[in-house]
Amino acid sequence: MNYKNNHWLTIWISIPRRHIVVWDNIVGYIRQAQLDQVMAPFVNMVPYLLVDCAATIEERCKYSLAPFTYVVADAPQCESGDCGLFALKYIECQALGLPFPGTLQHKNNKAIRE
Repeated sequence: MNYKNNHWLTIWISIPRRHIVVWDNIVGYIRQAQLDQVMAPFVNMVPYLLVDCAATIEERCKYSLAPFTYVVADAPQCESGDCGLFALKYIECQALGLPFPGTLQHKNNKAIRE
């Protein structure tokens, strides 16, 4: 997710848990009140999308329209300008069930980008 066209965050939506995890690799860049505003469409609209996209009435009944919850998870920190690289790596690691690599650090980012 892009914040104001200058900071990337990774979000992971768990439908069974009705929960969203946010990884922010520059903690403090976005204040909590701002993050609440950014996350409001996600926590409120995902339940409606699930109901609306359900194929049958029975499936619609499985979902609640109550908002999802969200939390900001601990994430390895990076320097300004590297947040997109880190965000993509979080997505890759989550998709493959891998831990975030300790070698992904600011000092290695030039080599990783090449």
